Amino acid sequence: MTTHRFAKMALLAALALLALSVLSGCAGRALAASPKVSAPALAPAPAFEAAAAETETPRLATVTGTGRVSLTPDMAVVRVGVRTEHADVGQAVSDNVRLAQAVYDAVQAQGVDAKDLQTSNFNVYQTTVGPRDQQRRVYVVENTVIIRVRNLDTLGTVIAAALNAGANQVNGLSFAASNYDDALNQARRQALEDARAQAELMAEALGMQLGPPRRVSFSGGQPVLMEDMAYKAAMAPEAVGEVPVASGELTVTAQAYVEFDLLVP
Repeated sequence: MTTHRFAKMALLAALALLALSVLSGCAGRALAASPKVSAPALAPAPAFEAAAAETETPRLATVTGTGRVSLTPDMAVVRVGVRTEHADVGQAVSDNVRLAQAVYDAVQAQGVDAKDLQTSNFNVYQTTVGPRDQQRRVYVVENTVIIRVRNLDTLGTVIAAALNAGANQVNGLSFAASNYDDALNQARRQALEDARAQAELMAEALGMQLGPPRRVSFSGGQPVLMEDMAYKAAMAPEAVGEVPVASGELTVTAQAYVEFDLLVP
């Protein structure tokens, strides 16, 4: 019984060894049949350019164009002043306020609208007046009234009315035009056209082609006015008649600064 059991165990061991041998042989053949895998070859590094490509300095035509447009003024701004002085500051201020109000009333009677009147530079200070041996301290009050006159036909009459009402200074007179913005745009267009014409001449003379603009900027644009009229009337002026005034013309000047590319044909 025991011998039979040992024989059976020996038979199982032999079968196990045979199976192991068969499996080992199959594995070896599979390894032999599989293709060899090798590491990928590294691509050669690109050759480094020793000399970098040079950056060309841009060829530019820098020009300044000018445009001018003349205008006929249709309004004026006049600055009249009321100056009073007194040893008592309260009295100096009171006198000034009374005269300034008289100026307001007088110019409005000539057709100036209240919205076109403005008080500016109201100053109060103390100073010394009189000859050296009779000097005295007084308070001075100065008040500037800005008057915008929209009907130039009445300008001389308005100035005379202000002086007769108590203004004793005319600090400036300037003219303006209501279509100034349109004139400025027209002057800028002319300036750009002038700049391009100069650049085209430059490119042609150099045997090159004119490219697109790189930079554009404007300057100017303020109207050139006739010289301001400024004078001081006497403290107690005699009655003045209509002041003759010529408005002349306004010139709006604009400049355009432009950089164009110059191209090799």
